[in-house]
Amino acid sequence: MTAYLRSRRFAGLALAAVAGLGLGVLSAPAAAVDFYKGKRISIYIGSAPGTGYDQYGRLLGRNIGRHIPGQPSFLPRNMPGASGRRALNYIYAKAKRDGTALGHVIRGALFDPLMYPGKGGIDFDVTKLTWIGSANNEVTTCVTWHATGLKTLDDFRTKGALVGATGPNSTGTTFPKLLNQIAGTKISVVTGYPSSSQVHLAMERGEVQGRCGLGYDSIVARMQNWLKEKKINIVVQFGMRKHKAIPNVPAAMDLARNEGDRKVMELLFGPNLMGRPFFGPPAIPEDRANVLRTAFSATMKDPAFLKEAKNLDVAIDPIDGKEMAALVNRIYGMPKKTVEDVRAILASSSGVSKRKANYYDVRAKILDVKRKGRRITFMEKGKKVQASVGGGGTKITIAGKKVKRSKLKAGLECTVTYEGHRTVAKAIACK
Repeated sequence: MTAYLRSRRFAGLALAAVAGLGLGVLSAPAAAVDFYKGKRISIYIGSAPGTGYDQYGRLLGRNIGRHIPGQPSFLPRNMPGASGRRALNYIYAKAKRDGTALGHVIRGALFDPLMYPGKGGIDFDVTKLTWIGSANNEVTTCVTWHATGLKTLDDFRTKGALVGATGPNSTGTTFPKLLNQIAGTKISVVTGYPSSSQVHLAMERGEVQGRCGLGYDSIVARMQNWLKEKKINIVVQFGMRKHKAIPNVPAAMDLARNEGDRKVMELLFGPNLMGRPFFGPPAIPEDRANVLRTAFSATMKDPAFLKEAKNLDVAIDPIDGKEMAALVNRIYGMPKKTVEDVRAILASSSGVSKRKANYYDVRAKILDVKRKGRRITFMEKGKKVQASVGGGGTKITIAGKKVKRSKLKAGLECTVTYEGHRTVAKAIACK
């Protein structure tokens, strides 16, 4: 699948809601040009390495610098945790407000104050963030593993399904609950997986039967073999409109029983239009914010960037900072009744449980280290296995002293505490 552009009617309608915000693209003032020379801009990615957000964040970081006067460098920093909320809180409260810090987190986290007032972990005014742009918009899906035999919505209604999710507030939990309400399905959700990648592994090994809330473009970009080898069944899609590549997959919007259902889904699916959001903290000086927005828009048209995106099968369907601000304001301005209906769905715990971790220790010599310590290879029961190393989620010690993952080297004798091949290690203790 190649990079492509789709229409953005929903976001376009929202522009009137924020007329006069002053977010238009401007020429870079000399002060901003001088500021960025020799600087390094950090992109805080609110998910683990290897995820779709990580891929988009690093792709932008490799290309946007040449479109900023002074050509600053970009450093991607993974900050997974709480479905993007850890990174979002950091960007708002702790990151520098001088234009050298950007956030790139799971879009659902941006709407916690509306969806989970006082409970979602985000207690600030999201509309004050500095919106830079989004590289694409998303149509998410609910998929099942091929061996389950669950292929249709009727299967979900008659046989039920067990799906995995990261947290109770993720789309992987919300969308199944929505389907249960509007379509009469019987989907159960197990939460608590450290990342979406871990949900996929659980699906492959039969621990769960599927996942809801998986972007179709992410499947194309990261799991092409699933499609080619027919490893998954795409049961339903969630979005304001169908994805053009899967027109025969039922759309949740078409299952609405009344106007109330449609408004609820508009509120839940609207954020998909800002599929991979990039933003900065509040109060970035306006000249620097405009430099970043201008550079983002230029990058989205850059032939070298588009060629790399095509080679990676990464879909590019950008919206700029002005459109993002309009979309956020439109969603936060939804009718009170619609918001209350959505909150009722989100608050329901029916069919939702939390997984029990199954960590165990393996004593082994590290055979190989990849990506600056993000992945290690070792032997377990005569087979080569791998463990992911989370930047903040894995405790690493060498000779009893806590160290960064970059210190992990081949040849170290270690005790790895993890849940099995390709899972995230809880701890790595080396001699």
